[in-house]
Amino acid sequence: MNKIGLAYSGGEIASSWCVLNVQKNTLGKITAKLKAIVEKEKFDVIVLGKPEGKMGKVVENAKMHLEKAGMVVFLADETLATQEAQKLAIKMGIGKKKRRQDDAQSAAIILQRYLDEKSE
Repeated sequence: MNKIGLAYSGGEIASSWCVLNVQKNTLGKITAKLKAIVEKEKFDVIVLGKPEGKMGKVVENAKMHLEKAGMVVFLADETLATQEAQKLAIKMGIGKKKRRQDDAQSAAIILQRYLDEKSE
């Protein structure tokens, strides 16, 4: 099972939203879930965190599938986003058990990086 953290922004500040639990190797199902969320929530853009190495190719493939489904997709560097989310959670006094669910916070960090870069 893979987890995909989701975040949203109504402007300049990103907020963590939720985590999708998806089966591995189900790009079509992930695309369908994301498309349904985008349509329901009326999001304009999707920002995907792009990791280094082999997984980067998977994300690029996901981007292509999402674009074919009619969505506007951008990639943003996700380097150390999970570690940054964990440090923030520790600083905020969030317990170890809840820190395991940091995917949505990591997504918010990635989205905030994209928003900051876009505003420069």
